[in-house]
Amino acid sequence: MYCQTLLRTATATPRFAALSRAASGRRFISLKSLFAPSPKGDDGASGGSARQRLLVKADDLFHPLSKSPIKEMREKGLLIQDHGSCPTCVSETTASGSAATREPMFECPDCGYPTHCSEKHWTSDKQHHAEHCGYLREANEDEHDLRSGRTLREFEFPSAQLPEVVVNLSDWDTFLYTRSFTNVDSDRSMRHVSKVLTYPVTMGAVLHQYSPFALGAGLTPEGLKSMTALRTTIKEHELARSEKELEMQVTPLRIFVLGARAEAMLPPHLYLQLSYLLPHSPLNIYFVGPECIPSPDETRSTIAVSSRLALKYHKGYFHDAIWNFAPFDPYTDIFFMFSPGIAHPRGRDGWRPTVEKLLETKCAVFATGFHEKDMHGDVQALKEDFGAEIDWLLTPRPNPFASLKRDFGIRNLREWAIANWGIYGFRGKRYEIQGKKN
Repeated sequence: MYCQTLLRTATATPRFAALSRAASGRRFISLKSLFAPSPKGDDGASGGSARQRLLVKADDLFHPLSKSPIKEMREKGLLIQDHGSCPTCVSETTASGSAATREPMFECPDCGYPTHCSEKHWTSDKQHHAEHCGYLREANEDEHDLRSGRTLREFEFPSAQLPEVVVNLSDWDTFLYTRSFTNVDSDRSMRHVSKVLTYPVTMGAVLHQYSPFALGAGLTPEGLKSMTALRTTIKEHELARSEKELEMQVTPLRIFVLGARAEAMLPPHLYLQLSYLLPHSPLNIYFVGPECIPSPDETRSTIAVSSRLALKYHKGYFHDAIWNFAPFDPYTDIFFMFSPGIAHPRGRDGWRPTVEKLLETKCAVFATGFHEKDMHGDVQALKEDFGAEIDWLLTPRPNPFASLKRDFGIRNLREWAIANWGIYGFRGKRYEIQGKKN
């Protein structure tokens, strides 16, 4: 499931060094302040020194959650104990058929998470040792690394692409290499970076002229029509750059992110990575959803990130606010839904009116799922509810720009999710007018 990273090889260092020299004049954007440790220690005392206090060393990242030197990790362990359940207990049902469950108070010595109610149940759980323990250990070390207090140089992102360097969107490895992410030099740093970049880079991979989604690689003939329309507009933006009068008249691309949650909470300048993939196109990204909150006080509805990129936030349902955005044009408008959960029993009725309005726009819609079952469940729900009204643009498939990090549920550590694991596309069916035959 994970990319076979080029960065782990011994030859990666000179390769990146050469690229670093070529891009030595480039300005970098840093996100490392996002994960800076608190200026106060766990005891509330101020650090008081100019140099950040290193809480965890790079060669000592693994710690059982209950004994972690980081307060947030200890609190996470307590949450799992309070809200989780022992999987061995769950599998042992009482005579009445109800599951007899107990809290996971025993910490697995291999992964550091509280996984079972007792050492006996932990020892007998072969599935845990074979399938889950390794991923939990990886998550343990990753979370400690992010909070260790070290300088997170992998979040020093490059700015605009050099004109003579063509970006390769085959997968994370080639993208990071051709975009000069010179500080991403390990599997762990790739997981950190992919977790936050999966949203803008997935958008860019769909829209870019060198998209990995092409005919024979998931894109249908109807999908080619929709993407050709959008890329025609992107090409017009490129041609208009030589004439100021034309450049002033170009119509921005409008990217709608429906049901926005985590993707709306990312630092605004992170979406510059999407803008750098489409350097000549003005972009307006609309985050729409009941959980879309641009700032704690909810006072900002528009953020101008650059002269070519603006983020707009609308807290509410798309089908209720559609007239705020109409009219729609398949040449300039595209929709994304990141892990919408259309098939979820508590979400299906809520999504139905939104999908109805989406199909009326005749614009391209791309959606993702956080694992294979989730993605195919949403696709099946769309077929059942709107089958005759849908043209499929992209067949369901793994997303080459999915997050490389697994996220685990507090209530059940065996339930995991990967942001944007799979992707598919659709739009409202377009009917061709045909004359009568003689």
